[in-house]
Amino acid sequence: MNFFFLIFSLVILKPNYCSCPPPLPLDDTQYNEYNLIAKGKISKTTVEDFKNTIYLTIETYYKGGENKPIIKITTPSHEGECGIFPKVGEKWLMFAYANGSYYRTNLCTRTKNMNQKAWDYNKTEIEADIKYLETKVIAGNR
Repeated sequence: MNFFFLIFSLVILKPNYCSCPPPLPLDDTQYNEYNLIAKGKISKTTVEDFKNTIYLTIETYYKGGENKPIIKITTPSHEGECGIFPKVGEKWLMFAYANGSYYRTNLCTRTKNMNQKAWDYNKTEIEADIKYLETKVIAGNR
């Protein structure tokens, strides 16, 4: 019986080993860490062995991106590697690093799902980030 429980728990209860500290309020130091900051809607996702590719149709650029209408962003394909798993049609605020001809992000960046029904939705944090980012755009520091 114990053997059955062990096998059942290993198969059914898959652990998530990703652990990220909660982000501090967005400031210039954090802003400068990222090559791309943009808000948009997920238009497509593809899954490979070790990475997922996200196609983000841009609504607003806050930093980087060369004003392309769609940006390609990769993320790890496993929860334990801190990958994100957006669905087509969802709005996201993406914070990403340059990686050759595309960008990469993960759960430990400031990237946020803007869907109010998302498990990690934090309206106050999203509004604070966007308010900060709007001041950067107005100041011309894009």
